[in-house]
Amino acid sequence: MAHTLDIVVPFYNLGGYFKNSLTSLHQQTSTDFAVWLVDDGSTDESLALAKQAAAADDRFHVLTLPRHEGTSAARNAGVDAGTAPLVTFVDADDQVDPRFAATLIAGFQEHQADIVAVGYTWGGGWFRRGGERSGRDRWQQIAKPDMLDQVTRHGTEVGGYIWNKGFSRAMLQDHHVTYDTRLTIAEDYLYATEAAAAGENFWYNPVVLYTKINRPGSTIHSRTWEMSRQEDEVFAEMAAIKQRALASDANSASR
Repeated sequence: MAHTLDIVVPFYNLGGYFKNSLTSLHQQTSTDFAVWLVDDGSTDESLALAKQAAAADDRFHVLTLPRHEGTSAARNAGVDAGTAPLVTFVDADDQVDPRFAATLIAGFQEHQADIVAVGYTWGGGWFRRGGERSGRDRWQQIAKPDMLDQVTRHGTEVGGYIWNKGFSRAMLQDHHVTYDTRLTIAEDYLYATEAAAAGENFWYNPVVLYTKINRPGSTIHSRTWEMSRQEDEVFAEMAAIKQRALASDANSASR
């Protein structure tokens, strides 16, 4: 059955965190979506939980990578499996508000957007970006220079993360935006930057609908010196992408 939104959820050995994430996806008010649960070689009960979710709801589908290949490969596989015009990503240890899918779909359809974004909270509420969780929907358009500025810096309101955003599949395909499987950190920032450079129409709703769980053992808590060096290199590449995009738009405007 045709649907508007594909939700890509890569997972690897997440246990109880994954169960809570799946529950939040089952509780969506919209039915106009499919969930692609991509197993990245789990050795715990995570794959069994994914299969249980798929058995209980035919909108949920399980994909298995042949071996542990990393989050980027898993996300790419999920995107390739889907067909919906809008794509979003949920980390399998995080939780989404029941209105998450419906809000992304509404923003995408109402504004013919290339990227839509919503507010988020981190670590159970200690860090919050956007409006109050009970706040009304307040879509606002973001100019391309502002969007590029938002996604290329840490801690901004819209953020450089991919999990509080929905992306036009046509835009991603037309500009060959995929995850760099060589990266072990900041791959989401690079993806969001490449998508923002490719797109032209950006909308943001500050209502907080995504909860990033502060999980011990996650990448942010286990980064090495090499990962920090790689992140610096990625952010330098992002800055170059931003400058090229702005220069291209300036040249187009002057013609």
